[in-house]
Amino acid sequence: MIFATIHDKSSLKALKEAGCDGIIIGVVHLALHCPCMVELDEIAQWKESCDQLGLDLYVNGTKMMMDEDLPLVLKTLQRCQSLGIQGFYFADEGVLQLAKEIGYQQALIYQPETLIANHLDAQFYLNQGIQAVSLAHELSLEEIKKIAQTPHLEVLINGYFSILYSRRPLISNYMHQENIAVPSTLQYDLIEATRTDRMPILQDETGTHIFSEQPIQSYNEIQTLKECGISRFRIDSIFQSDAWTIDILKAYKEHLVMPGSDHWYHQQTIRKKEEQK
Repeated sequence: MIFATIHDKSSLKALKEAGCDGIIIGVVHLALHCPCMVELDEIAQWKESCDQLGLDLYVNGTKMMMDEDLPLVLKTLQRCQSLGIQGFYFADEGVLQLAKEIGYQQALIYQPETLIANHLDAQFYLNQGIQAVSLAHELSLEEIKKIAQTPHLEVLINGYFSILYSRRPLISNYMHQENIAVPSTLQYDLIEATRTDRMPILQDETGTHIFSEQPIQSYNEIQTLKECGISRFRIDSIFQSDAWTIDILKAYKEHLVMPGSDHWYHQQTIRKKEEQK
């Protein structure tokens, strides 16, 4: 199954025809870096539109929650449960606790960006009764093969991925420090002193996010991923468009190569010197 983020509801039919099985939207105040953010009251309209096309609907609620967020989290989970939403992405264990209290944990997908790097961690969360677990984005193909002994795993196969997240407004803090006027849109590129590639950096109401310098692509690896047991694949179109996602989906169908890098799959994990003793 292939799931993808979306930018505009008008793209639903084209995404379905291109081979998408489900789309992902974010709920305002609860989601992290999701291209399409909707208010809680809009979810029902999205569900109806998806049902008409035979698409599953998934909701992004991956922000690290504070106490003041929990009432909205519970209200959102209850709304998703009543509408029959197929899945809810989370990263905060408070979300899991609230879902358990209303009997909705079976719809949850644990997506903590970088944390799931072994099969025991994955199995721990699956044992909580959730639907699936999303693996860390930087894992090599050999590492994924080892973890894939655990079922119900999800892998990001295309798109930029987050490599750092801070709740602090780092861009605007820097601008204030340098007496620079703060614009309404805070999206820039970072270039490390020892590299030439640009890393997108974005600040929004949830904090600051730094992304990989290139979008990942998995054209040469997807068959191996399927053979080792991975059955859930996600496409993230942040900094891209729905037309890009449609091209990506077609490329998998027609065995075409699109821009991006698969070098993460073939790099060796380098541990700190003290860990090698």
